[in-house]
Parts: sequence; structure tokens; C-alpha cells
Amino acid sequence: MSDDVRLRARLQQFGLSAKQAAVYLKLVERGRAKPATIASETDVSKSYVYQICETLEEEGLVRVNDEQSPTTILARSPNEALSERMDRLEETMTELEHRYDRPALDMESLESIRARETFFRRARDVIAAAESEIYLALPLEAVEELSKDLREAVDRGVMVLLTIGAEPHEVSEGDLEGVATAARYWIRGMTVYLSSDLGRGIIGPASVLRWSHGEGEAIVVSNLSIAATIESAYLGTIWPAAEELFLQRPPPLPRTYDSIRPAVYDATLHRRRGRTVQVEAIAHPARKQLELEALGEVPPESQRRITGTITHTQQNLVEPSNTDFAMECGFRVETDEGTVSVGGLGASLEDYEAEKITLSEANRD
Repeated sequence: MSDDVRLRARLQQFGLSAKQAAVYLKLVERGRAKPATIASETDVSKSYVYQICETLEEEGLVRVNDEQSPTTILARSPNEALSERMDRLEETMTELEHRYDRPALDMESLESIRARETFFRRARDVIAAAESEIYLALPLEAVEELSKDLREAVDRGVMVLLTIGAEPHEVSEGDLEGVATAARYWIRGMTVYLSSDLGRGIIGPASVLRWSHGEGEAIVVSNLSIAATIESAYLGTIWPAAEELFLQRPPPLPRTYDSIRPAVYDATLHRRRGRTVQVEAIAHPARKQLELEALGEVPPESQRRITGTITHTQQNLVEPSNTDFAMECGFRVETDEGTVSVGGLGASLEDYEAEKITLSEANRD
């Protein structure tokens, strides 16, 4: 996949259409251009370029200078423009939280923090409590502060997806060995994200990490619904928009997992190395399968053991991604009865949702 194709795909993760992404990327490359020039270099009609640029201007990504002839389009700094989109996302999440009527059984804990020292104490607590997955977006300096805690998490088998606010030359793969399962770099000054096991998380402006106490504050949550929102925002916006930097080698098989994403990550990398990966999963019918059962199209099933060979993984953890939406993660398995799809708990598009997964490598002749 070319760099242009990859960048356009990531821009689409920010809500742009394919043609909007192509026009914006060309404007970023040129800085300033006439609509006719953009049209000729993007294979988009000149009239449609005008429409696209009006939309991009409304989104704060470009400026249309039509006060002079000929009209020119100026790209705003991507750092400023995309950061503003993230700020709007954070504002939306805050507003939704104010309106949210939580179920009585949902975990309830919200804490506002402004001090740098408090942030790191809470972050270490979240990382130490993680059993399966950790998602982080942090400035490079904060990653260095938490490196020991992250190494301990990786050592105990936790999958750590880390997005670093840094320039490419500031960090190398060697710096990340043992600190993260997979790492990407993104723009500095980003929002701080931390989520673990769909239960605990922290979100706030990067300014909370300054030594001086400012107006910025972060929110520490122990709340399933809000933590799920943070995770969804991370996997849907932060992770796909960042540049892949480091991938940890998958561990030797066999290996057993309690959640889908670490299993899919390892299966994907093992398969890309030419290995045949077999799976044994304890699973229940997912929503899709239950709907078919309700229509009488398949016999009812309860818990079952699915065994077979993985023929495909659906994921956005490793480039190139192949998912239709952020939270999609699973694999297809060729069993003796045919091919079935397996996702994690709460799966709706797959045939089954897995509770426990064991991967093994097929014996070689």
C-alpha cells in the first residue's frame, strides 16, 4: 500500500469521504493551490472540487480565498486542524456523559485531576490492574515516565497498544521493545488517553502533564460505559490516524486468551509469517446467529467448542487494517462443519462470540 493510499485511508477515519481525503491530501502537499490544479491532480471535476473545499472549510481544514481572482485554496496546518477535530470529539463525549442515564448496576467512579503527580499515580494504578488489554495515547515524556509499569504489563501478557506524541526521529523500535505490543506515533499536544480491560480509563488534555497546574483537567473513570466510549474513540480515531512504528513479535504458540484482540493480533502476525494457526474456542452464538435461530433457520445452540484452522483475521491493530468499523475484531475458522466467524464478547456481525481462545501452530511435516 502506497503512502498516499494509506494517508487517504486514515483521513477517512476522521470522517472524510474518499474524494475529500484526496483533495485535502493534495492541498496539504501544495499548501496553496487553484481549484483547477487540484482537479487535474486528483481526478475530481473542478465543480466538485469547489463543493469539497467548501465542506473542508466548514470543517476547519482549509481556507477558501475567493476575494481575489483566481480563487485559491489554502490548507490549514494539519496539526491545528486535526487537533481541533479531536477537541470537538472530547467535547461531544463530555456532553454525552452529562446526558447519560447510567444503569444502576454500572460501575460508578469519576475523579477529576489537575496535578501531574496525581495523573501518574492513577495511570500506574490502571496499568497495574490490567489483565488483558491497555490502550494509551501519551506524549513521549509520559511514556518514558511509565515505561517500567508498561514493561511489567507486557511481561505478564497484557496487550499494550501505544500511541506516542513524538516526531519520528525521536523514538526508535529499540526504545519500545518490551514497552508495548504495538506502537505508533502521532502529533504532539494530543489528548491523553488511557483505557484498560473496558473498565478503567483516563482522558484529558496533554496540559495536565505539565509541572505547573493550569486550567486543564483529566477525568479518571471506573465506569464500563464511559471506558467503552474512550476505547471506541481510541480505536476509531487515534490509532488508525497514527503511523505504525513498532510491532512486537508474536509469542510462541500454543497460547490461551481471555479476550479477542490479543488473540487476533498474534494470529495475524503468525499467519503473515507463513504459519498455519489453529484455534480452539469456547463460544456462544452471537447476535447474528441468535437472530437466525429465532427465524428457525438454524438449530438452537448453547455453548460450544469451535476447533479448526484460522483462514482470515478481521482487524485494525496491524497495518493494513481491513475492518469496516473501529471495534470490529475477529477471525474466520474452517471447521469440519464449514466456515464460521468468531468475534469477542458482544459480537454482532460474527456467528459466535468467544469466551476463551487457544491458538496453536499446525504441526509441520
